[in-house]
Amino acid sequence: MQEGDYTFQLMVTDSSMQQSTAVVTVTVQPASNRPPVAVAGPDKELVFPVESTMLDGSRSRDDQGIVLYHWEHVRGPSTVEMENTDRAIATVSGLQVGTHHFQLTVTDRQGLSSTATLTVVVRKENNSPPRAQAGGHHVLVLPNNCITLDGSKSIDDQGVVSYLWVRDGQSPAAGDVIDGSDHSATLQLTNLVEGIYKFRLRVIDRQGASDTDTATVEVRPDPRKSGLVELILQVGVGQLAEQQKDTLVRQLAALLNVLDTDIKVQKIQAHSDLSTVIVFYVQSGPPFKVLKAADVVQNLHRQLAKEKADFLLFKVLRIDTAGCLLKCSGHGHCDPITKRCVCSQLWMENLIQRYIQDGESNCEWSIFYVTALALTLLVLMGGLPWLCIYCCKRRKRTKIRKKTKYTILDNIDDQERMELRPKFGIKHRSTEHNSSLMVSESEFDSDQDTIFSRERMERENPKVSMNGSLRNGASFSCCSKDR
Repeated sequence: MQEGDYTFQLMVTDSSMQQSTAVVTVTVQPASNRPPVAVAGPDKELVFPVESTMLDGSRSRDDQGIVLYHWEHVRGPSTVEMENTDRAIATVSGLQVGTHHFQLTVTDRQGLSSTATLTVVVRKENNSPPRAQAGGHHVLVLPNNCITLDGSKSIDDQGVVSYLWVRDGQSPAAGDVIDGSDHSATLQLTNLVEGIYKFRLRVIDRQGASDTDTATVEVRPDPRKSGLVELILQVGVGQLAEQQKDTLVRQLAALLNVLDTDIKVQKIQAHSDLSTVIVFYVQSGPPFKVLKAADVVQNLHRQLAKEKADFLLFKVLRIDTAGCLLKCSGHGHCDPITKRCVCSQLWMENLIQRYIQDGESNCEWSIFYVTALALTLLVLMGGLPWLCIYCCKRRKRTKIRKKTKYTILDNIDDQERMELRPKFGIKHRSTEHNSSLMVSESEFDSDQDTIFSRERMERENPKVSMNGSLRNGASFSCCSKDR
């Protein structure tokens, strides 16, 4: 309704259709509006550092109601950030040390407005640095590979606002942090391996002061390490039930066939999608004693070879010691994956022991000596045939040289004379100028052999005289080799 007079008439009718009317007048006069009153609230004094603070102008008032609020930062460090500046309550963050002035403007329905100023003083208070406490030294014995380091005992006069755990660079890389706990007061670790770990804890207070402390975790080897056996079965780890595990333990105990033994399963984990690793040790007693893993593995291999392939519930893919226990003869190290020795330079495995005897990997042979022996055998094998051939030829030549033939040279024709000449180029006197009785094929016979030959001829033929003539008057000469 606008300013002025308004007249309204009312007519009423009853059941007999009788009517009556009345008139009323309404006068609208000009309004009397008062300006609003802005209230920004009392001044504030804060201690640095300040995350945020609230500016409350909700106590501002107006006779007809406030329709608009507006906050602004009018003076002070310029790092201030404001939110909800068009509402009665605004949020301020990023306050630095100093004095900040904020102004509130409110407006009513008639467009009248009012302002108010709020002062926020941020001061720096004397702060003591925090004191970090990481927990000190811890000892962990495998197979327990999990630990929690507690840094919650770190203290500060204004409270610790940040924790950070950092692994030392010389510590083993193995080991996992659970659920990002390296940014919390307690550090949770799992899958630790043998070695010494160092973790440095850094704590920070509200004013940015910090302190550090170091916690040490010593992971010692499993005292049963030499007795741990690793059995890999062809079954998914999710398909192996507790009842089946108990049955496998009983079957393994039956295979070992050793009195007063107890199989202790230490760990069951997935090896692949279709295989499972069971780590166990065999304990005998009392008195309780852990059997050597190598003996247990050898016994199981021998017994499984005698039994049927389906003796166990699942197919056995491999049985081996869980840890690599080989000494490698002091010339290498044992590969924990393949359970074989990795030899140092200039050393190699003893192949005879590896593949013929006990089959244990080693590093006993020096490559230098093996190479020298191989070359020696090669030379001997290559020279032996030549030596045999040479000896055979020399023996044959010796037999030919020692063979002597005699024949009467008189009364033979030229063709027969040529055939009876020695084969090795032995020079003889021409048969045309002597009357020798016989010719020798060997030119190496000694003079003594020639004399013995003459004496033997005289004894066998008395008609032959020592001067080479026949007793009946026919002369002859004995042919000897040329000197």
